[in-house]
Amino acid sequence: FLFCFMATENTKLLALLDTVIETYLQKGEPVWSKFLNSLGAIDYAPSTLRKYLNILEKQGMVYQPYNSSGRIPTLQGLSAYVESTLAQSPQDIDLNLNSTRAELKSFVEALGEVTDGVVVGFIRNDEYYYLGINNLLRDDMIDEYSATRTIIRFIEEKKIVPFIDKKILKNGEVYYTFVNDQDTLISCVYVKISLNDYDMVLSIVGPLRVDYKKNITILKKVLETFG
Repeated sequence: FLFCFMATENTKLLALLDTVIETYLQKGEPVWSKFLNSLGAIDYAPSTLRKYLNILEKQGMVYQPYNSSGRIPTLQGLSAYVESTLAQSPQDIDLNLNSTRAELKSFVEALGEVTDGVVVGFIRNDEYYYLGINNLLRDDMIDEYSATRTIIRFIEEKKIVPFIDKKILKNGEVYYTFVNDQDTLISCVYVKISLNDYDMVLSIVGPLRVDYKKNITILKKVLETFG
């Protein structure tokens, strides 16, 4: 009975963490317990909700930027969220990739239409392309102009290429990392696929606040297409 109770509580904690993170990714501001109580998906008594938020904070998954504020996910919390998303079956997204298999540039352009972030694609020791800078210039990113410029410079200076190129990557796997560049944290999810007997790397680069589920789903669909 105790094990069952602990497993149920852990499931509720993970579900609450997902809700906090997804709310933060959408709104870009600390998530308050009062707001969580207003969501139909959250059906906890206020005291239970506070208890669970305190547990998540003690576990290092969320933190309060100042006393009595809402919660913001930590890198540890974001990592747990991404790991959970990687373990899920991909959602249905029609990428219409058949017409872009033969050319890296058009492939990257096609992905740039649907991702949340900048698509960076390169064939090892060969051409390099990127697309999707406008995806970083959303209205809710205006206050983060400095971080946006750092991310754009990180991409334009091709820093992502040696960063990923030195890693050993397996086909069929989605990888992720968080890069600290000039005190700006940059998120990156990426895969390796084979194109005409060449190793090609596709990555989606952006700030911490991106739609991880969508980007991971897209890359999983890419892997399925080239499987």
